[in-house]
Amino acid sequence: MKIKNYILLPAFIVTGFQLAAQQEAGKAVHLGLVTPISTQGVYAREISPAFALHVLQGVNRDNKGASIGGLHTTLYGSNRGVMISGLMNRVKGSDKGIAIAGLVNTAQNGRGIQIAGLHNQNTGNGFIQVGGLSNSSHYSLLQLAGLVNNTHDAGYQIAGLVNKAKTVRGLQLSGLVNIADSSSYPIGILNFIKNGEKQIGIQVYDDVSASVLLRTGSYKTYGIIGAGLARDQKKTVFQMETGLGYRIPLTRRLRMNTEAVIMARTDVHNFIRHVESLRALAGWKITPGLELTIGPALYVTDQADSELFAGHYIWKFKKRASSLLVAPGAVAGINIRL
Repeated sequence: MKIKNYILLPAFIVTGFQLAAQQEAGKAVHLGLVTPISTQGVYAREISPAFALHVLQGVNRDNKGASIGGLHTTLYGSNRGVMISGLMNRVKGSDKGIAIAGLVNTAQNGRGIQIAGLHNQNTGNGFIQVGGLSNSSHYSLLQLAGLVNNTHDAGYQIAGLVNKAKTVRGLQLSGLVNIADSSSYPIGILNFIKNGEKQIGIQVYDDVSASVLLRTGSYKTYGIIGAGLARDQKKTVFQMETGLGYRIPLTRRLRMNTEAVIMARTDVHNFIRHVESLRALAGWKITPGLELTIGPALYVTDQADSELFAGHYIWKFKKRASSLLVAPGAVAGINIRL
């Protein structure tokens, strides 16, 4: 009997170790079709595997390695690895890893990287968000979106249409509108910066055209948009322009406003002409709310219209019926701070 016990005891020990190893392996790897049809079944939300692969949908507590889902993956804890899903990743805790989704990523907080085809949402502090349409967070070092970015505190924001933040510490670049309480470097057509500068003014050009311009931005970078009237092809036409500017302070009242603009002229029927221009305007502040500007300009166009520099150009290229030239010009204006 004793000999039999001596033989059975090691067998039980070995079997116990094998079962424990199998259980640990089951926890380390999670394979499934859809919850609870998986190797971890109904206990999946309490387990944190190193690798998870779900054909359609799956859940776990934490992700410490890699988690791949055909459609949707949910973590009830945190993500410290890489999550990839065809449609959506949802992290109910902290996301400090990388989440890649075909449509949407959501997380409560965590300075991780979110990349989604449509939208990234982080209700707390994030790190980097790249969204095909939009991004939203409380804090992000970088937000890159096809349309809209929204955050409380940002390092950098780049959007195809609109950026919105309370504080932007770096660059704020959009195709149309930037909105912030504080942003030193907004680059967009319209920039509504609470502690920035907004001006409306009348600007006249050396070809006897004139426009009403709106300049909005910070005390460094700003956007330009305006419209007016001009004489072209021996008739009065509409003139529109948009561009970007950078201010260089020289003294308390004097500064240099460097601008790059695109101008278009049309009679709305069958005539349209575009002109690109670079200009350096010296701005003299008569009062804190009133500024006079004047300076030279360079035009890239097909003909020289200047009344001051008639017939003069710096460089000219002509081929058959088309031509392109760089011509000098001058601009002056008066601007009122809003």
